[in-house]
This record gives sequence, structure tokens and C-alpha cells, in this order.
Amino acid sequence: MLVSPADLVGRAKATIKECSVTEVHDCLDGGTLLIDIREPAEFQRGRIPGAVHLPRGLLEFEIHGLVQRSLQNQNSAPEDLPIVLYCGTGGRSALAAETMAKLGYRNAKSMSGGIVAWAAARLPLEASG
Repeated sequence: MLVSPADLVGRAKATIKECSVTEVHDCLDGGTLLIDIREPAEFQRGRIPGAVHLPRGLLEFEIHGLVQRSLQNQNSAPEDLPIVLYCGTGGRSALAAETMAKLGYRNAKSMSGGIVAWAAARLPLEASG
């Protein structure tokens, strides 16, 4: 039996942690690693200030290195680092958060609604530079 993308995302959302755009905005300067998992062209059109770009297709291959670089000035275990992932509307980031849990990261969350919800809340966006 085939599974639809919506079903796949729904199953992921049933097992992951999600956070609101307000919660993400409130933790921007608090040691949370914010990862934009959209495609490069999407990232160039605008992103949340301070976000690191790591496309979904490279997540499993590059996340450990990114986390290690983020921890250089912190004294915490990689698996405990607070991580928020976001995409366009929250589907890809839900799948990414599910992957992060499978990789052993205990504090990875998906931002509900993605950058669309962020923009709708009139929170700051950074243009390509």
C-alpha cells in the first residue's frame, strides 16, 4: 500500500516535538541551533536571522559536523543541544526532526508552520546578502 506525503508527515508529527514561531523567536539568542532545511533557492529568498542553512537532502550527512562546530564554545553533549529545524510550511522539518531523533538528538524540534507562519506573524526575515 502506498503512503501519501501527507500521511508520512502526519506520522512524523505524531512522534516529534514541535514549537511555535513565537517560541523560536524567543530563543533566537539563547544557544539554540536554528537550521533552515529548505533548498538553496528558497534560503536565498529570505531566512530567519541567525539560521544556518543545511538542505534536507544533506541533513544526515552533515548534521554531526554542524553540531560539533556549534558546540565549540559550549559545555554540553551533542545529543542535548537545542535544535530547531524549519522549512516552508513545516512538513519537511517534521520529517527532519524525526530523522534527528533517529540519529540520537534528544532536543530537536520542528517549527510548526515553517517560514510561512514566521512571515505571517511579521517576525524578522533576513534577505540574501
